[in-house]
This record gives sequence, C-alpha cells and structure tokens, in this order.
Amino acid sequence: MEHFRPVASVVVSRGEGRKKEFLLVKKPRSRHAWQFPQGGVATEESHSTAAEREFHEECGSAAHITLVSRAPIGEYKYRFPAEFQKQHPGFAGAHVLFFPAEWQDGTIEIDGQEIVESRWCNAEEIRILVEPVYWRVVKSFVS
Repeated sequence: MEHFRPVASVVVSRGEGRKKEFLLVKKPRSRHAWQFPQGGVATEESHSTAAEREFHEECGSAAHITLVSRAPIGEYKYRFPAEFQKQHPGFAGAHVLFFPAEWQDGTIEIDGQEIVESRWCNAEEIRILVEPVYWRVVKSFVS
C-alpha cells in the first residue's frame, strides 16, 4: 500500500466579486513553482491547524488571516518526483487538503529561500501561473 504525505494548504482571498484576489506563493523551482501556501501536517496536528501554521511560516507573522471553515474545500493527490521521494522516504507523494481563508491585514514577508515571491492574483492570473494539473483542482474555488 502506498502512503501519501498529508499536506494542508490555505486559499487566502481578499476583495469581492470581480475584484476578488487570491494569494499565491512561488517556490524556487522551475516547475510547479506557483501554488497556495502549503506544507506538511505534523503528527497529531489537524489539517486546518497545519494550514494556518504553514501560512505563517511561508508568509510571515505580520500577515493576518481568518479561516472561513475548518472543513476542506478541495483536495489534490500527486506523486513526488524521484528527488522529492529521497527527501520524504516512505511517501509516494502528497495528499493536499485546501482550506479557505480571508485576508485580514498586515504584510507578506517571504524568506527568499523556501518562498521567493508572493502575488495577489485573480482567477485568470492563477490559471496562467500554475501548472494545468493544479489548475484543474483549484479552479472550482477561485472562479
């Protein structure tokens, strides 16, 4: 039986209607670089708590959000490339749960290493920046 690493992601939005934007972060790699803030779920940690923690690890403590729900709005399961499997032995890939959140205030402070850029995007910009397989998963909750 293959095991998939539990991962939590937070879909942060601000604005309404046609002005609604979502926060994307960029990892320092050429493929699958743009995504919502996300990371692994620690043992005995809930997915929603992990989503909030990962948001602050990737975007800084000066940024403030509120989770809209502790129930996921979507999921994404994928296989790790060979180089990632070496970093996460025992896992064939990741199983990501997405949690909705609203931006409150503050500033995004990326570390320049794990995250190299952040950007507020509308749905069309997200479609252009993310990989097609990721877009198929997230389009339902950004459109």
